[in-house]
Amino acid sequence: DFLQVPEGWTLGACSAVDLDRQGNVYLFHRGKHPIIRFDSTGRFLKSWGDDLIKTPHGLRIDRAGDIWVTDIGNHRVFKFDSSGKLMLALGTGKAGDGDDEFNQPTDIAFGPDGEVFVSDGYGNNRVKKYSSQGKFIMSWGRAGKGPGEFKLPHAIIVDSRGRVLVGDRENNRVQVFDREGLLLETWTGFAPYGLAFGPDGVLYVATGREYDVLCLDTKGNIKQRWGRKGMAAGEFDLPHMLAVDPAGSLFVAEVGGKRLQKLILK
Repeated sequence: DFLQVPEGWTLGACSAVDLDRQGNVYLFHRGKHPIIRFDSTGRFLKSWGDDLIKTPHGLRIDRAGDIWVTDIGNHRVFKFDSSGKLMLALGTGKAGDGDDEFNQPTDIAFGPDGEVFVSDGYGNNRVKKYSSQGKFIMSWGRAGKGPGEFKLPHAIIVDSRGRVLVGDRENNRVQVFDREGLLLETWTGFAPYGLAFGPDGVLYVATGREYDVLCLDTKGNIKQRWGRKGMAAGEFDLPHMLAVDPAGSLFVAEVGGKRLQKLILK
């Protein structure tokens, strides 16, 4: 009951969520009005995206408050300001493996020097690096099970040390790289669908296949896991991506459940 969705609206599969510095909640879902902004109490504020977005997947908000999304249906990455104005579009609209192309990109992350990393995801099994203005810099990775290879890089995030963490979903691991693509560590034992850091630096992982959420230490070990398959409060139906607010409350977007749950830190 947290979200006050306008009367007559129906949420589709909820694929991603993030929060801006004012505490506003941005939900990305596969239905009409694909990007919806709510205030910190769940009150509806604004929506947009019907004219551009085909199949929502990932959504992240950068330090300037701009909203970046990945569209696996159009093979594109879009950047909007907080009013919904389109500021940047990456990709050609068709699947491809060129420097200016994507094949179902899944998620976005931001480096400490303004770099933008995209997990290019279902089709290309690689990570692409851009400048803050959207200029292509480099890419790394290929399909496979070996070190530095991917089988569906599904989520990506940069930690406080500037390391790039890639949720290598179908290889059941997180691979940790430097910002030039050098592999540093590998954490195994779970299928990462979504990655989010809490204010204390704790990493939370949505594991859609296991229908739960994990809390990891700095070495990738599981400290806590909770949830199970279901539609009751605190249960999950394909938890996909997630976000954490400054108070430590956790927001989980569910593809199967077609909902957003807010869990308060105890």
